[in-house]
Amino acid sequence: MRVEQGLALVALILGIIGGVLLASEGVGAALKLMEGNTQIQSKTLLISGIGIIAIIGSVIIWTGRFVAGGAINIVLGILLVLYGEAQQGILILVSGILGIVAPKIRE
Repeated sequence: MRVEQGLALVALILGIIGGVLLASEGVGAALKLMEGNTQIQSKTLLISGIGIIAIIGSVIIWTGRFVAGGAINIVLGILLVLYGEAQQGILILVSGILGIVAPKIRE
């Protein structure tokens, strides 16, 4: 395995972990809807959507379009840190940075 692929794999794993942690809030909202509670916060929907987009950005990194996926995850990571979801935001931000750095490293 080349270094580039290794960093892309680490970026994929970090992005998926951060995205799943964020999207899990959406699962809780869906369960509330199924129980009959018709009130869910818009923040929950926004955070869940960002989590899904972060997973997509990580998959883009893994497919070889490092700059595109890295840029998506960097922007999402910064937004999450500013929005108050620091732990998941840092995971996604590091994923984006690794995605940008991966093609630059030579063996």
